[in-house]
Amino acid sequence: MSAATIETPVYDRTARKAHQWTMVALVAAGLILQGIAGTLLLTLAGVIMLAGRFWWPADVVRQLVWRVLEPAGVLKRDDVQEDHETRRVARILGGTIWLLAAVSMLAGNPILAWVLTLPIAVMVSLDASLDFCALCFIVAQLNRRGIQRRA
Repeated sequence: MSAATIETPVYDRTARKAHQWTMVALVAAGLILQGIAGTLLLTLAGVIMLAGRFWWPADVVRQLVWRVLEPAGVLKRDDVQEDHETRRVARILGGTIWLLAAVSMLAGNPILAWVLTLPIAVMVSLDASLDFCALCFIVAQLNRRGIQRRA
């Protein structure tokens, strides 16, 4: 089967964007609050990202969208064809980095927490606002240059 005959799966973009903006809000609040409260918010964001990647019920934001907000008419479902493979890898990387940032903050190094957290939060914001997946772009560039296939 060629790539042209394989159809890209359909996903609910509304749930993805709600998840992304919620993660950015949690991380931003965590960085601003710092201390124990900030550490807990960064940990929550990291756990939702990681656990929700491997077990859908753990993504409480998407569950809220699917089970409450869309059925109540608060949000409108927006099904689009998207390739989520690279976004799934991004969730693993982002969740892991945010957990490392939480450990850093707990260890009394908020500067390292900011350095770890901000690039991921910016990438998530870009995807949520402009549908620009930075990791997808990097992977596409590596494929285009034949680098990923050699690796």
